[in-house]
Amino acid sequence: MNYLAVKDLKAPLLVRETLARYGTALVTNNGVPMALMVQLGKDENPLELEQAIRLARARLAVSAIRRDTRMKREAALSMSDVDAEIKAVRAERKTRLAHV
Repeated sequence: MNYLAVKDLKAPLLVRETLARYGTALVTNNGVPMALMVQLGKDENPLELEQAIRLARARLAVSAIRRDTRMKREAALSMSDVDAEIKAVRAERKTRLAHV
C-alpha cells in the first residue's frame, strides 16, 4: 500500500499520480493512519462504494468478535449452561404466550 502524509494533500498532482498508480493511498498524520483514499473508476458510483466499504467494515467487526470469542475459550458456556439457558427462555416464552 502506498502512503501519503496529510501535508501531501496540498499537492493535488502528487495525489492524482499516487491514486492513478496504486489505486489506493493510506493518508497518515504524523505517521499514524487516519484515512484511506480510493480512486473511483469512471463509471463507479461513490455512494455504492461507500456502502460497500461500510459493509466490509461491519464484516471485519463481526470477524474480530468471533476471533476474540474463540480466543476466550475459558469464558465459554458448558453444555449444561446452554441447556439451562434454553430451558429458561422456553419457559419465559410459554408464560408470555399464556397471557396473550
